[in-house]
Amino acid sequence: MACPKIEVRGKRVILLSGFRDGVDAARSSVVIKDGDVKSAEQLQQSARLHPDAVAFGYVAGRWVPAA
Repeated sequence: MACPKIEVRGKRVILLSGFRDGVDAARSSVVIKDGDVKSAEQLQQSARLHPDAVAFGYVAGRWVPAA
């Protein structure tokens, strides 16, 4: 199953969780917008703190780098 991608701070990253259920994650080319993401501002901050991360997951109310 493919995960959706989003552009964060000029870089495409993979979201493992934390996106709206209505987003069809089965399509590999799906790109989602900030409105479909839980706590989009926190995702921006986490991406700033972890610039090498290519995937993020929403765990216990915060975004954590996964890869």
